[in-house]
This record gives sequence, C-alpha cells and structure tokens, in this order.
Amino acid sequence: MTATETKQVRRSLSTGSLELNFQQEQQEQEQHRQRNEHERDHIHYFSTLLAGVGSGALSSFVCAPLDLVRTRMQVWGDIQQEQKAKQAQQRQRPKFGTIDSSSSSSNRTRTSTKPVTPAEAFRVILKKEGPKGMFRGLGATLVTVPLFWGVYFPLYDETKHFLQTSRLPQECFGIDLAYYHPGVVHCMSAIFTGAIADLICNPFFVVRTRLQTQALHELTTTTTTAGATTVCAATNGGRVSMIQMASQLHSQNGISVFWRGMTANLIGLSHCAVQFPAYEFLKGYLRERRRDNNMNSSNNSDTNNSNNTSNNSRHDEPLYENTVKELLLASGLAKMSASLLSYPHEVLRSRMVDSRSSTPPTLSGTAKHIFRNEGVLGFYNGLGVTLVRVIPNCCVTFLSYEMILKHSKEYFGNRNRSSSDR
Repeated sequence: MTATETKQVRRSLSTGSLELNFQQEQQEQEQHRQRNEHERDHIHYFSTLLAGVGSGALSSFVCAPLDLVRTRMQVWGDIQQEQKAKQAQQRQRPKFGTIDSSSSSSNRTRTSTKPVTPAEAFRVILKKEGPKGMFRGLGATLVTVPLFWGVYFPLYDETKHFLQTSRLPQECFGIDLAYYHPGVVHCMSAIFTGAIADLICNPFFVVRTRLQTQALHELTTTTTTAGATTVCAATNGGRVSMIQMASQLHSQNGISVFWRGMTANLIGLSHCAVQFPAYEFLKGYLRERRRDNNMNSSNNSDTNNSNNTSNNSRHDEPLYENTVKELLLASGLAKMSASLLSYPHEVLRSRMVDSRSSTPPTLSGTAKHIFRNEGVLGFYNGLGVTLVRVIPNCCVTFLSYEMILKHSKEYFGNRNRSSSDR
C-alpha cells in the first residue's frame, strides 16, 4: 500500500469516527432532552424547590458580611444628609428656640456627601458593633433569600418549560415561541418569575433591610446636650427580631410599608432579563465549545492511532451537562453584566425601603433627591462592594443549585426505583 493510499484510509477512518462520535453525542443530547420531558414528576419539582432553598441558604451565610456592607453603603448618602441637616439646625438655632428653616434648607442643599468606601464601612461596623455586627440581619437573610430562590428557581424552570412546549402562546398571540431564539423564552420567563417572586418576598426584604440598617441609623442619630454630642440611648438597646420589626413597621406605617420599593423592583426586572438569558447562553456556548474541542481532539487522535485514550477522556464528562468550571464562569459573567447595567435600581429600592418618612417615598422623588444631593455617582453607591459580592454570591448560588438539583434527582430517583422494585 502506497503512502497516498494509507493517508486516504486514515482520512476515511477519521471521518467515519468523527461522524460516529457526532451521532453518539446527538443521541445523548436527545436522550437527555427526553428524560427532562418525561421526568417532570414530584421528584423533579421537589428537587428544584430543595435546590433553590439550599442554594439561597448557602450563599446567604457565605456572603452575609458583604451583603450587609452593600446595603449600608446604598443608604449611607441619605443618612449623611439627615445628620448634616440636624447639625446645621443645631448651629443655627436662635436663642429663643426658633429655627430658621430657609437657612437650614439652603445649607442642606449645598452640602455635599462624601462617598464611603467598603473598607471604611467594614471598619465602622467592627468598631461600633463588633464582629457580631458583620452578621446583623443574618436571621432575616436566612429566611428571605432562601424563600426568594425557593420561589424563583422552580417557577422559572416551569415557566420556561411551558413556553417551550405549550401551544397556548401561538393560540393566543399567533406566535410560536419554540421557533424563536431561546433567549426570548429565557428573558420572558425571567421577567415573569421575577415579578411574582418580588411580589411574594418583598415584605421579607423590607424587614431585612430595616434590620440591616437599624444600627446605622442609631449610631448616626445624635443630639446636642450642653454642647456635647452623644449617641442616642437607642444604640444600647437589644437586637430586634424579624417579628418585632415587622410589628413595629406595621404599627407605624400600615400594611403598605411592606411593599415599599416595588416600583424599583419592577424596574429592576431588567436585571433578571439580562442575567438569566446570559447565563443560559453562556452555559450552552461553553458546553458546545467543549464538545467541538473534544471532537477535534478525537479526530487528531484517530489520525495518530490513539483512539482509546481519546474516547475514554471524551466520555469522562457527559457532553449534555456543564462542568463546575463552566457553571462558575457562566454565572459570574452573567451576574456581573446584569449588575453593571441595572445597579441604580438597587440603590433606589434600598433608599425607598429604608426611608423613615411617614409619607411613602416615590420612585421619581427618590431619584431626584439622590441626583440633587449626590449627583450621578449617588446611583452607584456600593457598586464596588457589590461587584466584589455578586461574583462569589452568584457563583455559590447557581453552582450549588445545579449540584443540589442533579444529586437530589439522582438520590430520590434511585430511592423511588428501589422502593418500587420491592
């Protein structure tokens, strides 16, 4: 056999092996899709619920200090303005106890706030509240965040499945979402699910935010007595529980206080509309890229008569599932992109929720107040610590969700099969 014939034989063998590998991968993906179609039973729904709650609890505990600092920084501008206004009133108070409101108001407008850095926020918390202060509101967080993800993930999964398989959108609106780009389905699912989850969980987020910022208000509420500035006695009070804080908010502001910030939340659905389609796209892109690399390496190995090693390494990782590295990269990049695009709504929401005014704050009024007193940068207070926080937080949340979901379905599926065999 000549060298040319040998090359042709190798090329044909390589092409045949490549086609066989591609067919096997297509069959694996089709089997995986069919399993997902037919295994949407009670085990699937329970697993998504368990994965959502578990991932939320884990990320809440790991990132609690960063979450506290972020919330404090978001509301710090308003507290600085309030403190400086009170100090100006004390300095300008006439002898007979009257207050020149016009002078105080103009002085407050001219006052500029100094942005606080994450390092300063950490230092103040440790100095004034001690190490335990870094976990203030953790109990509320461990209730709120797992509840949110326990609602969000199962509802998002079911909404996505409904839009991909149901004929209802075509019958009602004349469109078939199955033929559209998957990003459309992911975006619509994320927005709908985010609205429902926010509506259900907003009261818990209001209570959590108040608990996280309570000490900050106490430490910056000052009175002047005989020329000496002292911290109010409220600072020395005991910690407030979720139930006590909820009861206090209800008695002071009524039931509507628990849905403060909902307007900002609805605007913030743009965050979900960016994050989840980006996450789904990056997962698919990284998975397909790994598949193509495996096929190319298999092709090269076949040419060099090293089929066994290539095939064994190729089958070590199922091509229809993402690796841990891929999940970390996809979740981190998606969250960072969404945070950069939609961060101002988080500042607006925190300011509206934290407002101590008896009159419910409006979105436009809060935005004008921030812009007038702090400028454009006021809408990005806490962005630095948020970017430091969101990457590990989101990576922990999404990775733990995927892992808990996978192993939970395997565990309960095996138990169900073993019990049925008996």
